[in-house]
Amino acid sequence: MKNEKLDKIGVSLSAICLFHCLLLPVLLATVPFISFLSFLKTPVAEALLIIFAISNAILTVTMGFKKHKKFIVPAFFLSGAVMLSFFFFAHNLVEKNEYIILIGAALIGIGHIFNNSFCKSCKRCEINEQ
Repeated sequence: MKNEKLDKIGVSLSAICLFHCLLLPVLLATVPFISFLSFLKTPVAEALLIIFAISNAILTVTMGFKKHKKFIVPAFFLSGAVMLSFFFFAHNLVEKNEYIILIGAALIGIGHIFNNSFCKSCKRCEINEQ
């Protein structure tokens, strides 16, 4: 049950990350009355969001992998974490970095969905819950 809640938090963090990186710049430029949200586009806010998303993913994938042993889940998490980290450290070097962050956040979100699905269908999990 705890793992399922962490997966839901992870999916939410991934969605927030997608919203933050793709829609926030457009909203800040087109809707003047929400300009007070511009602090969300600072490097500190981006770093915190990435740290929370990756930390949650590490915790969730570790707990889930111990149960279901499906290597696809850590592959999604690791791929997404590498892309998010790469974006953060190399964002001044790469054009079209929104695509990198979009793919990275989506991979982590998909990893959470798979992890949750595998945990729900895992026979060991059902035995442990009873």
